[in-house]
Formats: sequence, structure tokens, C-alpha cells
Amino acid sequence: MTERAPRLGTARAGEAQQTALVTGATDGIGRATARPFPGRWLVGVLGRNPERTRAVVEDISRAGGTAYAVVADLTSMHDTRRAVDQVLAAVDRLDVLLLNANHITQERVVTPEGFEANLAIGWLSRVLMMRRLEPLLAASSGQVLSVVGMNLGRIDTDDLSLPGSPGGMASLGQWQWAIQTYLRAWNERGHVPANTYMPGLVKTKILADEPGRLQRAAIKVAMQVVATTPDVSARHVVAALQSLSATGARDHYVSVKKDKGVRDLALADGDIDRIWRLSHDATERWVR
Repeated sequence: MTERAPRLGTARAGEAQQTALVTGATDGIGRATARPFPGRWLVGVLGRNPERTRAVVEDISRAGGTAYAVVADLTSMHDTRRAVDQVLAAVDRLDVLLLNANHITQERVVTPEGFEANLAIGWLSRVLMMRRLEPLLAASSGQVLSVVGMNLGRIDTDDLSLPGSPGGMASLGQWQWAIQTYLRAWNERGHVPANTYMPGLVKTKILADEPGRLQRAAIKVAMQVVATTPDVSARHVVAALQSLSATGARDHYVSVKKDKGVRDLALADGDIDRIWRLSHDATERWVR
């Protein structure tokens, strides 16, 4: 039987302080979630911009919380590894790993390490962080929550530079399918529970660079009419973490406020093993 992670909350007297690491924590949902994290947790604030990362840490400190900064560009596996090294030096437990960082690169960009940029930040950096932080998470009875959108797009190639890809929303859907398929494999093989959260439409800048004029106009209207705020979304994220922790759920897909159980990823035979292999082959160099 899988041991359940403890409920989120303030550590009782004599217990070790609980800790969380939030990626993409300088803007939008990530920033809003890092600020009011429940109880007196120690929060790792991971962002790409040094000044903005420090500003979030200072904001948390002014509110009476405790936080530390981790600066890294998560399109880089080298930088991702360095970020994990900073976390391992800063804390001796990890109760929550909130994988939220995302940026939509509209054109096809290949990183110096040979990966299409959207895949690198949304899929491969998350895999690398999970793999390197797994011992700490396991020792703390911790959990992983990966933030995604609705899009799903199958990856049929082993070439993770995605030759011929237009980038943008096409690659967004592909990395979201890949990371959720990887989480399925992870939950089948590992001890640390990992789940997925879809926040719905939130008033952030993630879609601001949509290249089509009509698409930008439609997004602007939707943001005004139906989108929620990052602060409201952050409360939903924390509620999802609490519920998932209490039930010991694995591989569940929480959409806004509803736990929808295991998501249909339209998997073909062999997809889970193939994505597991691709994920580990791509990140192995930086895990060691």
C-alpha cells in the first residue's frame, strides 16, 4: 500500500518546517501561489529573472513568510540541474514540488542542448527536476503537481528538436501530452505521487504573444469575460494540493476545482514506455 503524504498545513511544534518549491514563481499563477502558501512553510521561488525572483521573496518576507530565491532558465537542462543543486543545498525536505513554469515560444527555437524550446521548459525540465528531487520528495512523503493547459498533441518522433515543427501552440500541446504521459509512467513505477492541474483561463500574459490578429482579439475578449484572476487560481491550486494529499491520489487530473480522476490521453500501445525512455534518455546526462 502506498503511504499517503501528510495534509498541507503548518507544522506542529517539534516537527520540521514543511517546504515547497514553485517554478515559474515570478508571474501569474506561480507568483500568486507562492505568496500565500498555507501555514508557515519555507517556499523556494524559482524564476528566470533575478530581480523579479528576489522581489517575490521579499514580498513573501514582508507578509511574514519565509522564502528563498532560485534563479534559472528552465529551457536549459544545465541551468535546471544547477537550480536543483541550489534546492538540495537549501533544504533537507521537500513536501510539494509545484511544476508551473511555462513560456510559449511562437517560432521553432532549438536550445543549445538540442531540444525544441517549448518541450525543454514544459516537459524535459520537469522530468529532470522530478528525477533529481525524487529521493528528497520520497523521504518527506512529498507530492508533485504539474500545471498544464487543455491542449494535447501527440509526439511521434524521437528527435526532440522537432524538425518541421512550427513551434507555438502546436509544441505546447505536444509537451503537455508528453509530460502527462510521463507522469503516468512515473506513477506506475515510483513511490512519489504526481498529479496534474489544469487552471482554466487565467488573466496572465502566457497567451499575449499569440501571432494571429483574430486569435489575439478573441483571447482579449475571453480574458475580460470568463478568465479568473491569478489569486483565485492560486487558491484553487492550494485546495487541489490539499485534497490530493489527503486522498493519496496518483495520476489524477484536476480541472479548476474538480478532480476528474485519470485523464484520457488517447495513448497508443507502447506510448508510456516510449515516452519514459525518451524522457530519461534526454535528461540522463544532467541527472548524474
